[in-house]
Amino acid sequence: MKNIYIILILFFSFTIYSCAKKSDTSSTTTATTELEGTWTSSCYSGWDNHYIIKTITVTGSTLVIKWDEHSDLNCITDYAIWTDTHSSFYIGDEATLDNGSTGRKFTMKLDSLEVYMQTATAATDYNNYVYCGDSDYALNTTKDYTGKTCGSDVKWAANTDLYGMYVLDGSSLLSSYSTSDNVSSVGSRVYTKQ
Repeated sequence: MKNIYIILILFFSFTIYSCAKKSDTSSTTTATTELEGTWTSSCYSGWDNHYIIKTITVTGSTLVIKWDEHSDLNCITDYAIWTDTHSSFYIGDEATLDNGSTGRKFTMKLDSLEVYMQTATAATDYNNYVYCGDSDYALNTTKDYTGKTCGSDVKWAANTDLYGMYVLDGSSLLSSYSTSDNVSSVGSRVYTKQ
């Protein structure tokens, strides 16, 4: 009889421990799951009289941001694709933004900054700019410009720690990030879940 009581106590202890362990990670798991997938902006005015569709894709601990650059205001005519790849993407605690609303913090590391020339015109244009000190851009090729000086802008180096904040409202996402660990606002551009 004594052995039965010991077995029951061990069984209940294990059950309670298992339940407690599951609840510890549920908040982060839920947050990560809610961002999994692809989020896309509408077509908007970018740089050099070109137009952009921006896409954020979250897959586990990887976050990729793409700017599809177009030469027309309807974002139909391809030009170039700019891709920022990040690893160690981690969603943290909820936090209050400057405007009083509630968001959630995240961190990640920069892996690479790349541009892909979709047209010969894009390659020629960026060669003429000697963008980031390079003049060998070519059609259908990718160029890495991580950590380079591009005009007056010094690009982030690989492994740079980035800190951000996001607000999710149904299928709409607002976010921002920087190298500062005290991000307290999100951008106004809306990304919609695809």
